[in-house]
Amino acid sequence: MNSALLAAIFIAIFLLLVLTRRKGGHRGDSRQGRPGRHAPRGFGRQGSARSGKSPAGNGFDGAGYWNARDVQFRQEDRPPVDARKARGLEAALADDVHGKFGEAATSALVARAASSDRRKHIILQNVFIPTHAGYTEIDTVLLHVTGIYVFETKNISGEIEGDLDMERWNQELGPRVHHTLYNPIRQNTGHMGALLRQLKVRLESASIYSFVVFSDRCTLRNVPASGKFGNNGNGWQVLHLCELRESLEHAFSSRPQVYDSRTLESWWQALQPCVNVPESVRQNHVHSVQRLHTK
Repeated sequence: MNSALLAAIFIAIFLLLVLTRRKGGHRGDSRQGRPGRHAPRGFGRQGSARSGKSPAGNGFDGAGYWNARDVQFRQEDRPPVDARKARGLEAALADDVHGKFGEAATSALVARAASSDRRKHIILQNVFIPTHAGYTEIDTVLLHVTGIYVFETKNISGEIEGDLDMERWNQELGPRVHHTLYNPIRQNTGHMGALLRQLKVRLESASIYSFVVFSDRCTLRNVPASGKFGNNGNGWQVLHLCELRESLEHAFSSRPQVYDSRTLESWWQALQPCVNVPESVRQNHVHSVQRLHTK
């Protein structure tokens, strides 16, 4: 049995487990259930994020709420996995045209980190939240007693370069192959705003965190690695898949409980219509995203 077949079998089993959880869930642990492709124009800095300064106003749903501060940049790294030598599961992730395997891998690591924490949490996947422009889709949402965690997965290869001010980041796959992608920090900020509106959580009281998860096959070249926003130590991170679990476990251990089980349950109920959407909504969203990326 070759490695590609083993990888396919593993992924099929994993996805079956994910779908099973999504239907039933675990009240004491996690539930599966997933919003987004749009972000607010007012996010980011008008001045210099490298200096840690951000202007007043121009925020999203609040004066300056989403403006980044205390921004840290990561130096150019090397991909943890060489895409040319990928085998087994990594090879399957490298051949993930629609990004579903990458999203499943992110959700699996989120589930492991949350389970090891042993406190109340609920995981939802593929959450479609209605917006003025249609729907926005979030890859993975973790409702945890320490806060709301929102994940955007970028299962792509090559060299990635971008900044907070850039509407589109650059992806270089070779000397003659270049693509762009919408600024994922802005993108996930839009997800967070839509999610908070759906949950009817006021910005000033929200404990919410953004994770942009890139594959282990790409190089992140001087991209913003972390920053803060809001009023409650809220923040965002840009990291590799292999760094996710450790980062989450550190977050859980360093943050106090701010939400109780009843609140998490009420949010889970509020998001059920966003998880159980008609297939037509999913297909229309796919087409709208394709049109966006071909412009």
